Amino acid sequence: MTYCIGLIGFGAINQDVLLSLQPLVKQLQAKVVVLRQQANEHEGVTVCTQLAEFLAHKPTLIIEAASQQAVAQYLPSCLETGATVVVSSVGAFTNTALLEQAQALCHSKGGRIIVPSGAVGGLDYIQSLRDAPDTRLIYESLKPVKAWRQELIAADIDPDSITGPYTMFEGNAAEAARLYPKNLNVAATLALAGPGLEKTIVRVIVDPALERNTHRIHAESQFGKMSMEIRNFPSLTNPKSSWIVAQSIASVVKREFAVLQIR
Repeated sequence: MTYCIGLIGFGAINQDVLLSLQPLVKQLQAKVVVLRQQANEHEGVTVCTQLAEFLAHKPTLIIEAASQQAVAQYLPSCLETGATVVVSSVGAFTNTALLEQAQALCHSKGGRIIVPSGAVGGLDYIQSLRDAPDTRLIYESLKPVKAWRQELIAADIDPDSITGPYTMFEGNAAEAARLYPKNLNVAATLALAGPGLEKTIVRVIVDPALERNTHRIHAESQFGKMSMEIRNFPSLTNPKSSWIVAQSIASVVKREFAVLQIR
C-alpha cells in the first residue's frame, strides 16, 4: 500500500515544507498529491485542481498552507475521509461554527486536526496553564511600517508620519484575526493553545525602527510567568513569510512518524 501525503496550496510555504520532508517521503515511498488552482506540473508531485480528484488519491495526512478561505472550503470534506489535517491558516478557526463542525467530524470519522506552532514558540507552556482560572495571555505583534502600509492608509493614517512605536490595534484574538486575517494567524494559534479567543489580548504595534517581524508573548498564571521575544528571518522564496513557518509544519509531520517525541 502506497502512503499518500496531500498538500493544499503549493506556494512558498508548502514548497519549503515538501523540500524539508523529502527524506521522509523517500523513506515512506510516499506519493505526494497537491490541490491548487493552477494545473502547473511540478516534479515529484501529482497536481489536482479539483477537490474530488485530490481526495480520490486517499491522502492520509493533508497539509494546508493556502488561506483561511481554503480551510473553510476544504477542511470538512478532508475530515470526512478520516484524514489527519495540518492547518496552518488557523485564523479560520475564529469562525467558531467551522471549528465546532471540524471537531465533530473528527469525533465521528476518526480524523485529527493539528495546528503547528508556526512563527512562534512556547505553546507547550501555554497549553499547560490553559485551565488555570487566572491565566493571562498577551501577544504583541511588532512589524515595520511597510508591513502595515495599506492598513494604515485605509485608516486615514499617513505611514510616513509614524516616527515611533504606534499601537494600531488592541483587543482580543478573535477581533484581531478577523480584522487582519493574513497577518495574525499567530494570535489565533496562541489563543487556541491558551485561554481562548475572547480572553487572549492582542496588540498590533507598528515600529519604524524594526527591520524584522517580532513576536512578544507574555503568559501569567498561578503556576508562574513566561515572557519571550522571537525575531524570525524571512523565507528565501517569499520574504512576506517567516522561514520558520514551513520548518514548523514539516516538524509536525516528522513527529507523526517519530518513535521518540518531545512534547
